[in-house]
Amino acid sequence: MKRIKFYTIIVVSFYFVVSCTSQEQKKAELFLDLPEYCNTPDGMTLGDDGNIYLSCPNFNNPLFPGLVMKISPQNELSIFYAMPAHPETKMACPMGLDFGPDGNLYIADNQYFYDSDHKSRLIRIVFKNGKPVKSEILVEGMNLANAVIWKDNDCFVSETRLNQDGDESTSGIYRFTLEEMNQGPVKLKPGKADGHLIADFKTAFTNRGDWAGADGMTIDSEGNLYTGNFGNGVMSKITFNENGTVKSNKIFVQDKRMTCVDGIFYNAEKDVIYVADSEKNAIRIVSMDGKVSTLSENGDTNGSDGGMDQPCEILIRGGEMIIANFDMPFPGLKNSAFDAPYTLSVINLK
Repeated sequence: MKRIKFYTIIVVSFYFVVSCTSQEQKKAELFLDLPEYCNTPDGMTLGDDGNIYLSCPNFNNPLFPGLVMKISPQNELSIFYAMPAHPETKMACPMGLDFGPDGNLYIADNQYFYDSDHKSRLIRIVFKNGKPVKSEILVEGMNLANAVIWKDNDCFVSETRLNQDGDESTSGIYRFTLEEMNQGPVKLKPGKADGHLIADFKTAFTNRGDWAGADGMTIDSEGNLYTGNFGNGVMSKITFNENGTVKSNKIFVQDKRMTCVDGIFYNAEKDVIYVADSEKNAIRIVSMDGKVSTLSENGDTNGSDGGMDQPCEILIRGGEMIIANFDMPFPGLKNSAFDAPYTLSVINLK
């Protein structure tokens, strides 16, 4: 009898754990079905005007120009700005974007997929009366410029591949001040030689042969900066001294359940970081003590039902988590093919 009771407890306990785990998983639904000229949605930021600004580098079909789109509070989509093409590659590749303290929009122009020899830039779209009036080249000489985030008067840009002396496993984060950028274009030195590089990372291992490094960035309520490694899923935490210099750069999370980190977003209300896991078509939750759990995960689909299709960026608007689906397969990712439709997904967090 004791043995029977023991097995019963095990079965009931297992059922309870499975039930709780399944209840914790949330299903992504369709937020927006994008037109073909938005075939590779990437970065997102929420403006003070209530609009979402979405970058579309359109790597999947470069016949369409790189665009910044606007999504109204009523979820109406419109073209906001056609990004300036690089004079050498003739391409425009907007990715990470964020509003600065001056009210203008700052965008990473990632030229890496067309020329991997430090052609990427940081571009500012200048606003006047709520409308874009011009674009300005602020920084030149980055390699794979990716995420952009502001902290006070400092603009941080992740450099996913420094590519110093042929080493593809080193990445980093640059910092530029608003004052410096206002004085004219900043021209970077390649690799670690440039003083704007405040942190560097080594992709010491990878499960799928992808050595891409620092990708998404976010800042917590205490002003600490976080980034994640696309190639292996390691998250790092950077703290600062009172004068703004880097105090520490340490590994924050290294968990076998999370082997890829793309876009990340700190949710102050819940005090957690949401992670777009592009490799496994998943959204992870990282607590501030470094524990990893899963909010949602999807199979290898085309996203027609609203399910995630290689999620790359996360944005919280009210009780909604809005997710950009990059749908540009790399070796080792669950997503196996670029295909229509081109979508944004949404998860109700309430």
